[in-house]
Formats: sequence, structure tokens, C-alpha cells
Amino acid sequence: MGGLLGRYQTTMDEKGRFALPAKLRAVKGPDPNKLLMEGDLIITKGLEGCLTIYPQPEWSDIQSRLGTLNFTSEDYRYFGRLFYSAAGTVTPDRHGRILIPSHLIGEADLKRDLLVIGVDRWVEIWNPDRFKYYLEQHRRSFEDVAEKLFSGDGGQKQE
Repeated sequence: MGGLLGRYQTTMDEKGRFALPAKLRAVKGPDPNKLLMEGDLIITKGLEGCLTIYPQPEWSDIQSRLGTLNFTSEDYRYFGRLFYSAAGTVTPDRHGRILIPSHLIGEADLKRDLLVIGVDRWVEIWNPDRFKYYLEQHRRSFEDVAEKLFSGDGGQKQE
């Protein structure tokens, strides 16, 4: 499976639709005969003020990981309520357009211009000004973060 990569400028129409960039639509999934970003996808509130679109394999992994957490934890219940209640299924049309649910447009403060980024296993949709602000507020050395993630267990994927 190839990763979802790149940064793309696009626009959202008055109905709340945008075209998923062709390079993201062309990424193959675990089944080499199926594209990763076709069929039903899950869109929900992302972290740091964006929206996130998950292909089915990634969504299944997230559900499995969340399913192992203790439901008596207040943090789990809070996160689950926000994360799952904001989620919806979207299916790109034959032109690759996706309709963003109206409650999520407001959640991410989306306007006409959008920034779509591939983040390996998922796609994020940003208001370009919010993404710029995010980068300014979290300005760190790329090298320092890389060192932290790739040495020790700083970036170990949770199983």
C-alpha cells in the first residue's frame, strides 16, 4: 500500500463539495485492485482544528484500538462522544468530489479555499489560514522532532 502524500490547494463549492486531488485518489490500498480513497470513507473532526478523512482500513484500525480502552474512563467517553458523533460516511462521486457535512464545515472553519494534505494513512482538510497558524504556533526544528521520533520509543505506534 502506498502512502497518502502531498499538499494541495483546492476549493469548496457552495454545496460544501470539494474534489479530492487526483494524486490522492490514485493511491492503491491493501488490495492492489482497489484504490484506497474510493468507496465509503469516514470523515470526522480531526486534531488541531482540521477535518480528517479515513480510508476504511485505517478507520477499522482506529475502531479496534479505541475498542480496547476502558469505557469507564471519563477521557475515553468524552473523546468517543466527540469523535464518533462528528463522524459520517462520505463517498466520492465519479469526479472525486466529496460532500463535507455542514456541521464539520463550521467545526474546521472552512471557507471556499481549502488545503488538503496527505498524512500517510489519512487525509486532512484545513482552512489554509488555520494551517499556517498551526505551523507558526508549533514551530519546532524538523530535525529535532525527527530525532525524537526515530530514536527510542518517542514515535512508536501503539498496538
